[in-house]
Amino acid sequence: MLDLLAPFMLRAYVAIALAGAAASAGSVAVLRGISYLPAEASHAALGGVSIAVFLGYVISADVDPFYFALLFSASSAVLVAYAGGRVDRDSINAALGGVMAVSLAVYALLRALVPAQFKAIIDGYLVGDILLLTNKDIVQLAVTVTVAIFFEVLFYHEIVYICFDAEGAESMGINVKFYDYLMFFLVGLSGGLMSKVFGSLLVFALVMAPAAAARMFSPNVRAYLLNTVALTVTLGFAGLFLSVLLDLPTTGMIAGLTSGAYLVSLAYSKASRGK
Repeated sequence: MLDLLAPFMLRAYVAIALAGAAASAGSVAVLRGISYLPAEASHAALGGVSIAVFLGYVISADVDPFYFALLFSASSAVLVAYAGGRVDRDSINAALGGVMAVSLAVYALLRALVPAQFKAIIDGYLVGDILLLTNKDIVQLAVTVTVAIFFEVLFYHEIVYICFDAEGAESMGINVKFYDYLMFFLVGLSGGLMSKVFGSLLVFALVMAPAAAARMFSPNVRAYLLNTVALTVTLGFAGLFLSVLLDLPTTGMIAGLTSGAYLVSLAYSKASRGK
């Protein structure tokens, strides 16, 4: 029988808790109307990882791809904010597509230029496995989440204000452009972090599905953020235990539960409105 207190399981517990804390960025993305940004940022992380691995291969050095993943995911999100403008969602969506295309092109090209053993490192960010995280990975994730949450809490009121009424915030003297860029940066950072924990392919299901589900039963913004975190952590642990019990992929099981939670919430919301 599997030891639930084995070191790799303990690391998985911590990673799920950290991912849950970072999932609040998904709620911010929904409020801002940039729901696809976490997924775009996680795919941009693939480009950063590919560059790091290729660079390490060329110079025969150990280059940590995690930092490149964060750099590319966060910078790509800021680039989307710059290219898309503040209120034009069509421009933002176009910028999302363009930046993702560039990132995936870099990923595909550089992945083809490295030997098979290096491809495995890159693919670890494409389809992640939370059970393979190391102590170093946990420390890196913890530091990144702490930084992201610090700024999110510090500028909570400004970020929420801008999400709902950017023009009103500007008239109040708030530097809307700065906080908008900060918002995109934090969402992008969370997307890159999630690619390390769960893999880029399933980031949308693991970040946006809980956020979308939590929105349907949250009475206010603060409750919405907390419900998103709670739902992500709860389903994360449930998916982990079920995957171990049924001998199924952990990330896929968690993604299935979060997607199911969204569908149930959607059905309940529709049924409630129909009464």
